[in-house]
Amino acid sequence: MSTKVNPNDATKTNDWRLKLFGDELRMNTMTKMKRGDIEQALQEVSFASIPDAFDGYEYLALFFGANYCPFCKEFAPTVVAAAPAFAAKKTKVIFVSNDRDDLNYEESCKKVQGIDVMGYDLSKTAQMRDLFGLKTIPALIILQNKDFEKDEPFVVSNAREILELDPNLKRFPWGSIEKRQAAPLTAWARLFIHGIHGNWWQLGHKNVSPLHPSQMYMDEHAVRIRAGLLNVITWVAIMNVFYMRNLLLVNVIFGIVSWEFVTSMLFGLTPFAPLGIIATLVAVVLQPSPLWKPANPKRFAWGVGLMLALSCFIIVQFKDEISEKDFKAAVAAIALTCNLFTWLESAAGFCVGCFVYNNVFVKYLGKEECKECKL
Repeated sequence: MSTKVNPNDATKTNDWRLKLFGDELRMNTMTKMKRGDIEQALQEVSFASIPDAFDGYEYLALFFGANYCPFCKEFAPTVVAAAPAFAAKKTKVIFVSNDRDDLNYEESCKKVQGIDVMGYDLSKTAQMRDLFGLKTIPALIILQNKDFEKDEPFVVSNAREILELDPNLKRFPWGSIEKRQAAPLTAWARLFIHGIHGNWWQLGHKNVSPLHPSQMYMDEHAVRIRAGLLNVITWVAIMNVFYMRNLLLVNVIFGIVSWEFVTSMLFGLTPFAPLGIIATLVAVVLQPSPLWKPANPKRFAWGVGLMLALSCFIIVQFKDEISEKDFKAAVAAIALTCNLFTWLESAAGFCVGCFVYNNVFVKYLGKEECKECKL
């Protein structure tokens, strides 16, 4: 059954909650009814104005998820189970759907019974993701429920992993815990993996994620800086194809790029990959706090880069066997593709190889999906 409450028109001010959530919140409850010996659970949907729904709460916990996301389905029971503990801490839990259509939105609502739900609005969901800088789901954002006249809320923490570390909310609102998510490393430890973080020949650092201590991670800052350096090399290659036409320069570029990809695929950004070393040094200076991302998808992405470089090198070796027009078109296409891929990662933070890893490699070859890759 469905009942609807008209929002209070008097509250339509500059309240940031109305800008983010709209006028109403869906009260997502389940009523149990017994017919004879059979007990049935019926979904009960009603609506409340945002000021009324949030009244009396000090914090808001926004759970971002979607029906298509398997990790959201795994995380949802944890959030639902913690709802009473959140309520005891004067915190309102709201599910924010990232679903792509109404049907999947309704399926998501069924999976989070007991948690109120933001109305289905793709534009407002995208606005929230941009505001909070969300790149992955599931996510759990903790906001202060005050200062409504400001342009945007104060974000206490992104508690996706913290909730699993503290399911009883003993240290809520977790601001102090989140500060420890980026493990403190010395500059030397970032450059040369050793000690509790593993061995120098490993792909990435271990013991930098409290939730996944055994998994290997790379500093995303260094990865993006190296992508920028590779982007510069692709520009040189493009200039060489169209203007300089120096075969020796082609061999030099291929040597640098192939060595870079092979060594980084085997041993990570350091200690054998020249551009990786430079990028890590720059990251240490400019970004004191590492941004850890899973290492395995990067290895796959660099394998794609190596195949592109190898394809270009082979075409150059057989340039006399094909027409000049076809030769320039093929080499230019590969160089421009490499240029686009490295630009996307360095400037936009979007790794094409990681995207392919999750959506093709994982899907069809049964590999484990990267839970922390891009949304």
